[in-house]
This record gives sequence, structure tokens and C-alpha cells, in this order.
Amino acid sequence: MVRLLKSIACITKHDVNVPMIKQVSLLMAVGVLFAARTVFAAPLDLLTAYQNALTYDARFRVAKADNLIYREEIGKARSKLRPNVRLSASRGRSSTQHGYLGRYTPVDYYNTINYGVTVRQPLLNLSNLAEYQQSKFVAAKSDAELQGEEASLIVRVTEAYCNALFAEDNLQFSQAHTRATFEQYRQAKRRYENGFGTITEINEAQASYDIALAEGVDISSSVEYSRRELEDLTGVYPEGLSRLIPSKIVLSKPEPQSVDEWIELARTSNPALVAARQEIQIAKREVDKQRWTRYPTIDLVGGKNYSESDNNYSIGSTYDTYSISLQLSVPTYTGGYASAAIRQAHAKSLKSVEDLSSKERGVESDIRKYYNIVLTAIAQIQAYEQAVKSGEIALAGTKKGFEAGIRSNVDVLDAEWKLLTTRRDLAKLRYQYILNNLMLKQRAGVLTEKEIDQLNRWLSAAK
Repeated sequence: MVRLLKSIACITKHDVNVPMIKQVSLLMAVGVLFAARTVFAAPLDLLTAYQNALTYDARFRVAKADNLIYREEIGKARSKLRPNVRLSASRGRSSTQHGYLGRYTPVDYYNTINYGVTVRQPLLNLSNLAEYQQSKFVAAKSDAELQGEEASLIVRVTEAYCNALFAEDNLQFSQAHTRATFEQYRQAKRRYENGFGTITEINEAQASYDIALAEGVDISSSVEYSRRELEDLTGVYPEGLSRLIPSKIVLSKPEPQSVDEWIELARTSNPALVAARQEIQIAKREVDKQRWTRYPTIDLVGGKNYSESDNNYSIGSTYDTYSISLQLSVPTYTGGYASAAIRQAHAKSLKSVEDLSSKERGVESDIRKYYNIVLTAIAQIQAYEQAVKSGEIALAGTKKGFEAGIRSNVDVLDAEWKLLTTRRDLAKLRYQYILNNLMLKQRAGVLTEKEIDQLNRWLSAAK
């Protein structure tokens, strides 16, 4: 911010028209608006952003709640294999009157009492057993989906963080371009006043500056937008961000170095594929469950019942009864429901197999894509780093040629714009390398919080 204020002060020392000063002040004020917010605020690093997202992000919280829901399916299914105990009790006051040939006896009032307990233990119920086995696969599928959401959160937070960083980088490049075009305008004007330049050079510099100023205002708004996107994930507005230090970035090829090994790793570890395989097992158990509903069931039933004056035929009588029995239930005819349910379960099983096949092909395609993108990004970053060095040398030579009168103002502006564009593209490639590396590991099912910790070490505030 101090540098920006000094720039404004320096501009006023020269013979520049008042509208031009207002324009420069406007651009600088836009930059100060974002820079001033970060001066006194501790920067938000990537690891802290991810830890905040673990407790705030709605999508991940929904996945955790779903996991808790589906894990309870095990307890619900297991309960059908365990004893079922039912208690009953009643106590009341009744009256009865007996009549014969129009003559009635006096009303008889009496108390009724009934207490009972019944215990039912399933001994043979193959359908319930299949449901219990199915519930374990339901829970396993939910665990895999939660793991996938955790990896997705790592990617989403990192992507939002990199977008915010690139928006700030883009703003800095835009401000540098605006300052450069304004400086060229001043030089063109001084040359014209000293009799070396032309009015055309001044107009060209003025036009380049106006375009840079307009682009800068638009880029400034993207900084706020990208920060709000990060806030949506973390619940914290990032007053400042830890900057990426290019010298700390390690450009390494994916390990293992064979794409086929990555594909094989994905087939066994990718959460979506793991969940799809669990879905196949769930569908198979559903077929068993529906088929076994046709089989007989046997329950062991025991009970105790105590009653006093239970009805008007037993007034004054007390009964204390114990019982134990085996109950056999044989499904005979269900109107076609059982057959339809079995056919439906078979269809779901076929669907689950095809769904796994589709996802395997998609994951394999993604692995190949991100693997090649990472390799390409490494080569591009190295090439652009060299291009930046070449651009700096070219710009210095063009400026000297302009001062000597053998190069035009347009040549200088073009060289400056090429250098700034190359630097901006290099910054973008670095962020893309980070994200595509994460996407490759996510598709392979090996993305963990350790990757966030590693990336955090590449930032200025990382310890």
C-alpha cells in the first residue's frame, strides 16, 4: 500500500492533466481496498482453511450424517435376529348384569387385572439373516462414499484457495501493467516536449493505459468473488492469504511413473469404485433376501400371563399361566408379490454390475487425462520460467532501443505486455500443476490430508 501511495505522489510531480491523475488514483484505490485489508490480518494458510472446512462445509457434513445413518442399518438388521420381549399390563373396573326372561340379577362390580410378558426368539429366518449380511455392505459403501467426500473436500478447498491466489496475482499483474503503460505515457510526452517523439506515440500510450485501467477494475472485482467462494467452504472470510513461493514448489513426476500402475491402484482404492462394488454385494443380498421370504420361519415363543377376573365368565378367578412353544410359519401365496420382488432384485443386481463397469471406464479415462496433464504441466512450467527470463532480457533491450530512438513506444508496450502475460500464465500453470496432481491422486484413491500439509509448506506462512 505504501508503494502505491508513493506512486501517486510521484505522478503529481510531472506535468500530467487532472483527469489522468484521477484515473490513476482510482486504480490505486481499488488495489489499496484489497491490500489494506491484509496488512493487519494474519494470512489464512491452506491447512487452516481445510481444517475449517471439515467442520463447516455443508456438503461434507451431509456426507458424515449419511454415514451415521447407514451405519445404523447394521443394528436394525441385527435386532431381527435377537430375542424380542414384549410386556403388557392392564388394570380396570368392570360391571356385569345377568338377565333371563326379563328378570335381571343385581349389577355385579369387579376389578380386572392382566399382566403378561412374551419372549420371541427367531430360530430360522433366512430372509432376516440375508438382511443382516446386506446391512454390513451398506455400511461399507457409506464408509467409502465418506472417504470420497473427504478427498473431494481437499480438492475443492485447494481449488478455491488457488483461485483466490491467482485472482490476487492477476490483480498485481494488472496493476504492474497499468503502471507500465502510464510510465510509457509519461516518457512519450517528455520525448514529444523535447522534440524527439510524435503526438501519435502519446495517443497510443494513452489508449494502452485506458485499456489497462478498465481491465484492472474488472480484475479487482474477481478478487472479492474468489475470496467469497473460499469463505463458502471454510466459514471464514480470508482477510489475507499465504502466498505461494515458487522456489519451494517441487516439480516431480507422478509416482509410480507408469500410468498403468496408477490405473491398477485406482481400481482397488478409488472410493467410487469401492462403493460400486459394495453396491453389487448389496444387490446380491437383496436377491437372497427376497428369495428366502418364500421359505418357512421358525420362532421360539415363551410367555407368562397373570389375570384376575379377566372377563365376566371368570369373575373372582385367578390364572397364572406359563407357556413355551415352537411356531412355524409357511408362506403359501402372496398374490405374486414375492416373484415380482425377486425379479426386481435381479434387475438391480444387473444394474449395479453395469454401473461399476461404467465407473471403471470413467476413472481409467480420468487417470490417463490427469497423468498426462501433470507431465505436460511440468514441461510447460519449465519452459515458461525460461520464457520469463528471455522476456526480461527482451524488455530491457527494447527499452534501450526506445531511448536510442530505434524502437517505438508500441514496441516497448508490446514487450512489457508479453512479459506480464508470460508471468501470469506461469503463475496459472503452477496452480494448475498443484490441482491436477491432487485430482490424479483423488481419482486413484490415495489423496489424504498429508497432501494438504505438503502444499502448505510451499506457502509463505507455512512453518
